[in-house]
Amino acid sequence: MNLSNAHTFNLTSQGSIYTHTVIQLIDGSSKLLVATLNRKVFCFDLSMTHMARPCGCVVVPQTQELHFTYLPGGAEIISIDAFNRSTTTDDFVIGVTIMKSAESGSSGQYINIYSEWEPGTQLKLDNDSLAHSCLSLELGFVPYQLGHCTVQGEVVWVLGGSDHRIHIFSEDKLRHTYTELEGGMVEFQEELPSVPLFTDILTTNGVRATAVACECGHLKLTLVDETKNELLRTWSLAFDGPLTSVILMRPGSPEAGLPRILEGRAKLPVRQPARTLSLVVGYSVGESMVFNDVVEHGLQECAKLPRSQQYDCVTAAWVADLNFDGNLTVMLGTAGQELLAYRFEESGWELKWRRSLPSPVLGIRYADLTGDGLKEVIVMTTSGIQILQHDLKQVKETALKRLNSLAKLVEAQ
Repeated sequence: MNLSNAHTFNLTSQGSIYTHTVIQLIDGSSKLLVATLNRKVFCFDLSMTHMARPCGCVVVPQTQELHFTYLPGGAEIISIDAFNRSTTTDDFVIGVTIMKSAESGSSGQYINIYSEWEPGTQLKLDNDSLAHSCLSLELGFVPYQLGHCTVQGEVVWVLGGSDHRIHIFSEDKLRHTYTELEGGMVEFQEELPSVPLFTDILTTNGVRATAVACECGHLKLTLVDETKNELLRTWSLAFDGPLTSVILMRPGSPEAGLPRILEGRAKLPVRQPARTLSLVVGYSVGESMVFNDVVEHGLQECAKLPRSQQYDCVTAAWVADLNFDGNLTVMLGTAGQELLAYRFEESGWELKWRRSLPSPVLGIRYADLTGDGLKEVIVMTTSGIQILQHDLKQVKETALKRLNSLAKLVEAQ
């Protein structure tokens, strides 16, 4: 599937590998939040305007600067994350970690959580609501990656720290505040050998898989029975240099989500083993890799991503079904200004295409910024945001081909 340049958002200041996140709206579309090192936070999205001319739709970029409270002069934004806590309306919770310098009056590290506490009110992405809805918690460590996950139906913050630990913050709904959970999650109770640079968590069928990549090259993978809160298995592996990213992925069947009449009849090849859990690991000083079927084999079955070390250090990773056939594409971003895309073929993982970018890559996402139901590849670089859009002609041909197949099957019944 070909990707074309849809738009480029320029940034006045550079961000980091932790200063971007995507919020999904209740209508299925998404917005991109990006923080820069000079304390500016921007909200980006794209709207589709229908024009009465042969070319059809026109993409209209929209940028809004969000003014957060409790970001004093001299402070530096370290990481940002956000989620929609409602299933019926847009009710956002945004977390921002900062470091204050002596210039701001008092040095230290904090996590600011922006959320509406009053019943019946929601935090909107506008400056009025952001101006009075902040809870600031002081941290006893330097924060790194900020993320979130759902534990037994409750969304919690997951924050890596310079103290070699991963901290969990949970909402106290009675007191309208957030507190750090004593002991955290069972897989995070032990201290790590170095700073956790990246953590990814995926829960399925009551089993929570957690992967942690450390600055010293330590890789840790755990499986937890979420119902019993029991640690099932733990694996670890040591590498010679920092691990820059980890992504847990479940190769999906192309028949997932198809009408029942198509089940077992869809002519879509699947070369990846279905219903297994794999782990993508970005490696700073060698070839990045994929560990296959980690539930069964742990960290033993490893396949390298060829030539991934030839374009400087891998700085970001993401996985997505770019070809709409159920087979995931592994995308890697590098400090050498390259976006690499790998697909699993019969002989193993192959580099299918690469794209040169104007600046080093800091992050990759796959989300629907246009609101047209089709996701875009979002690449954050040191100079801005690059939006890559699917070739709409190819998408149209794929959709028509499958609709024709469905119509023939219906007629045959």
